[in-house]
Amino acid sequence: MVGKHKDFSLKEVNKFKLTEFRTLFSELRSPQISEMNGRFRSEFVGPGWLRTIAPPGLAPLGLGGWWGKTFDGQGGGMNIVQRQGELREIMPIVLKEEVSLINGRSGLNITYPPGTRFPWPWVVDEIRWLDDNTILGMTLVTKAGMHRLALPFLLHKNDN
Repeated sequence: MVGKHKDFSLKEVNKFKLTEFRTLFSELRSPQISEMNGRFRSEFVGPGWLRTIAPPGLAPLGLGGWWGKTFDGQGGGMNIVQRQGELREIMPIVLKEEVSLINGRSGLNITYPPGTRFPWPWVVDEIRWLDDNTILGMTLVTKAGMHRLALPFLLHKNDN
């Protein structure tokens, strides 16, 4: 399945079925914590219905205007939102080496510390390098049975 996607453009990922993202993800390399340094701009990808509901769906969860994430290269970071024309860092994140719920391999995950507003302590973003500047993230809810639905997004390294 992914074999036919080896040389795809980033625009073509929006033609992938959700199951194809799982397969693609399983073939990619996990980043090291030290590689996760700086700002990464987000992009919603996948089927049209997901790209349509994801941005407004984040608003009631505290991440309205989600722009991306920033990482400190040591396992910490913050989500970034754009509000009133400004980028603001909100809601801390923690990088952890964990076993993937998608493929059972060890990899780097973005987690949310205890005390973060609902539902974020139950959410994990598993991440893998798609290319030298782009991360494929898969958002999963860790509650029993819910991890079967993995929602894709991209993080583009932003050198500004």
